[in-house]
Amino acid sequence: MQRRALFAALALPALALAQTAPLKLLGTGAVAASVRDIATAFSARTGRAVELQTANAGVVARRLREGEAADLVLNSAAQITALGNAGLVHGDTARELGRMLIGVAVREGAARPDISTEAALRAAILAAPMIAHSDPATGATAGTHAARLIERLGLAEAMRARVLVFPGGGAAVGAVAEGRAALAISQISEIIAVPGAALVGPLPESAQLVTPYWGAIATRAVDPEGARALLSALIGPEGQARFRAAGFAVG
Repeated sequence: MQRRALFAALALPALALAQTAPLKLLGTGAVAASVRDIATAFSARTGRAVELQTANAGVVARRLREGEAADLVLNSAAQITALGNAGLVHGDTARELGRMLIGVAVREGAARPDISTEAALRAAILAAPMIAHSDPATGATAGTHAARLIERLGLAEAMRARVLVFPGGGAAVGAVAEGRAALAISQISEIIAVPGAALVGPLPESAQLVTPYWGAIATRAVDPEGARALLSALIGPEGQARFRAAGFAVG
């Protein structure tokens, strides 16, 4: 009995620390704007601070594999599944946040090209002096798809010197808003979130990539119960409404 009491007493400071330290979220740029709003409301309601760090899907996964700690991980379904198989997130806690499409952005006020078919999209890309997307070499979801699409459309050689590559989709869209690129190919939620950029529309269906985004509790979570509460907020009615407003398909 005394030993159990001693263990309980020793555990109390660690538990108190876990409940007062900020909940750490590690997520992708596609979910960033929505999660910030939901986390702000969660903090106001519960008094728990939330620290959100973002990177592209491949970098988020790599940081976890390299030993970085987080309470909650938000990434593509494919990455969450792989992280679960690697024992880095609890796969049984995974919940879908929403499904995202890839779109095309131009600078606000610029002419919006026709991208309704693959042929029209090909012509729009070929006519652009410079385009931008996230870096496929780091495992960025939209950037990987954009690079493969450009190759499939037979434009790899023509566009070789006319593609600006960025660590994340938000920065790629920012290049369009700043006038450094005529088009950006990125997740629609990243396009909507950048002032000065305008969404032309989603890629045509034959060229589209639908990416489900999931949240899961990390196995190295300092506060798994806090992470569970925040995940519940993300998938609850208010959270889902915010994801829907950012361009996600939910439900």
